[in-house]
Amino acid sequence: MERAISRLPGACIILMAASLLALQPGGLFRFVWIKLVAVILAVLAGLLSPVSARLPLAVKAVMAACVLWIAVAMLLSDTPLASIAGRWPRYEGLLTLAVYVAVFAVGAKVLGGSGGSRWRALLSLSLAVAGIALFLITALESAGLRPLGGAADVRPGATLGNATDQGLVGVVIAGILAAQGDLDKQWQVWLRRGGLLAGAAVAVLSGSRAALAALLIVAVCGASMWMKTRSWSPVKIAAGAAAAVAGIAVVVLLVPAARDRLLSARTVDGRWLLWDRSLGLIADHPFSGVGPSGFVDALPAYLNGEWARTVGDSFPADSPHSWPLQALSAGGFPLLALILTLIAVSVLAVVRRLRETELASDRSYLAMVLVTVAAYALALLTHFTSIGTTGLVAFLCGGLVGQDGGRAAVRNSFRPAFAAGKLRAVPRLAGVFLVLAALAIAVPSALAEWPMAGGARAAAAGNNAGAQQAFVQARQLRPWDSDTALLAAQAFAGPATTGDQEASRYAVEWGRTARERTPGSLEAGTALAVGYLYGGDVAAAKDLLDALVADAPYSTGLYVHRGVAQFGLGRSAEAIADLERAASLDPSLDTPWRVLANIHQRLGNAQASLAARQRADALAGK
Repeated sequence: MERAISRLPGACIILMAASLLALQPGGLFRFVWIKLVAVILAVLAGLLSPVSARLPLAVKAVMAACVLWIAVAMLLSDTPLASIAGRWPRYEGLLTLAVYVAVFAVGAKVLGGSGGSRWRALLSLSLAVAGIALFLITALESAGLRPLGGAADVRPGATLGNATDQGLVGVVIAGILAAQGDLDKQWQVWLRRGGLLAGAAVAVLSGSRAALAALLIVAVCGASMWMKTRSWSPVKIAAGAAAAVAGIAVVVLLVPAARDRLLSARTVDGRWLLWDRSLGLIADHPFSGVGPSGFVDALPAYLNGEWARTVGDSFPADSPHSWPLQALSAGGFPLLALILTLIAVSVLAVVRRLRETELASDRSYLAMVLVTVAAYALALLTHFTSIGTTGLVAFLCGGLVGQDGGRAAVRNSFRPAFAAGKLRAVPRLAGVFLVLAALAIAVPSALAEWPMAGGARAAAAGNNAGAQQAFVQARQLRPWDSDTALLAAQAFAGPATTGDQEASRYAVEWGRTARERTPGSLEAGTALAVGYLYGGDVAAAKDLLDALVADAPYSTGLYVHRGVAQFGLGRSAEAIADLERAASLDPSLDTPWRVLANIHQRLGNAQASLAARQRADALAGK
C-alpha cells in the first residue's frame, strides 16, 4: 500500500502530460470533456499523494477571495444556472474553474518545495513524449492531411482543437524541456532534446502569432541561461540570443502556413474590433461583469456595423480573446484586481523561493519555468483560457509557488495524537469526495459527446427520428447543460429551412427549451425562430425576430430570416427592406440577394430578380 501511494505523484504528472493528447474520436467537440476527465484523475492522484509541499498562506487567501467573487458573479449574472454549468464549447463553469484551482494546489504539492526536484525528470520525459506525438500529428495536418478528422477549411489544432492552443502547448513543452533537468541516462537526454525541438516545431507550425511571440521569449531566455552556465561573455550571450531569434524567424518564413498567417492582418483587425466591443460591454457591467460564460449572450447587443462587415455572425464569440478582458467580463473590476493580486503574491513567493534555493541548477530550472509561464500569460493577452492549456500551466504554477511545510503538528494537551491524525484526514477525505463528484459529472458529460455527434449527423442526413433519439440520450447524460438543447435546435434548424416539417417541429421543441434556460441567447432565439418560420407559424417567428433584432441590431442573419417572415405575412416592402438591410450590413454575403431574387420573381419583377441573382452569383464566385 505504501509503495502504491509513493507512486501517485508520478501518476499525477503522467496524467497531466497525457491530458494534452486526450481526445474523444467521434465526439461532437472532442477536446474538452475527455481532457477534463484526465485532469480530474490527475488531481485525484495528487490529492492522495504524500504531503511534500503546500501553497503559501497569502496565495491561499487571495485565491479563496477569487473563488468567492467568481461565485458571486455567477449568482448575479442574468442566467446563474448556465453560468455555473458553463457554456459550449469550453464549459468554463463551476466545475472547470474548480479544476483549475485544484490542479494549482496539486501542482504545489507534487512539484513544489525541495521534494519537487525528484519529479523533474519524469515531468520532462512525459512532456517530451507528448511533444513528439503532438508534433507528428501537427506535421501531418500541416501537409494537408487530417489524421484526427475535421473540416478541411478549418485551421487544425491537433489534439487541442484550436491552432493557438496547440502552439501554446508547444511553447510550454519547449520551455520546460529547455530548463536544465537532472537526466541520468543518455536516451533520456536525447528524448528531452527531441521533445524540445518537437515543442518548438509545434509552435511554429501552428501559425499562431501569440504562440510565436511566446516562443521567441522562451528561446531567448533559454539560450541566454544555457550560455550563462557555460561562462560565456555578455557579448557572446547577446550574439547567441540574436542567433536564436534569427533561427526561429528563418524557420517561420520557410513554413508557408506560418509565414502567411504572420503576414496577414485580417485576424488582427478583427481582434482589435472584438476588444473595442468588449470594452463597451464591460463599461455597462463594471461591478460583477456578466458572469462566467455570459459573454456569448451579452456581446451581440454591443456589436456594430463594422463588426457585421468584417467579422459577421457565423461564429459567435464566446470570449474577448484577452485574459484581462475575460476577467473583467466574467467578474468585473473586483475579479481583475483579485487576479492581479494573486499574480503579485505568487511572484513574490517564487522570488523568495529563488533566493532560498542554494543550488544554481535549481535556480536556473525555476527561473526557466517562470519565464515559460510568463510567456504563456503574455500570449493570453490575445487568446482565451481552456482546459487544454490552462490546466497544465496551473499545475506548473503550483509547482513554482509550492513551499516546504509538511504536516503541521496539531497536538495539544486536549487533543490526543490519534485524534489529530483523524483531523488531518478530514480535508483529504472531503477533497476525494469532491473529486469523485466531479468525475460523476465529467464522465457522463464526455459520454454525451457521442450521441451529440450522432444526432447532428442524423439531422443533417434527414433522419429526424434518429437525431431526436440521440439528442434525448445526450440530455439524459448531461441534463444540466443548456447548450445540449441549443445544439439540437440548431441541428434541426438547418433541414427545417428546406421545408422539412418534422425537423421544424423538433427545432421549436429544442429551441424553446434552450430559450427557457438561456433567454438572452441569440443562437437559441434564431434556431427557435427558424423552427417557427418554416413550421408554418410565421407570425410567431416574426414576433420573436423583432425582439431579437431589437437586442442585436447588427446581426445579418436575423434580417434575412425576418425578411422571409415579412414576405410570408404579405409584407413585401418590409421584406425587401430587411433583406437589403442584411445585404448592406455584410456586402460579401450572397444569401440576402438570393432570397431577394426569389421574392422579386414571386412578385413578377423579372428584371429585379435577374439583377439580384446575378449579384448573388458574383458574390458566391469570389
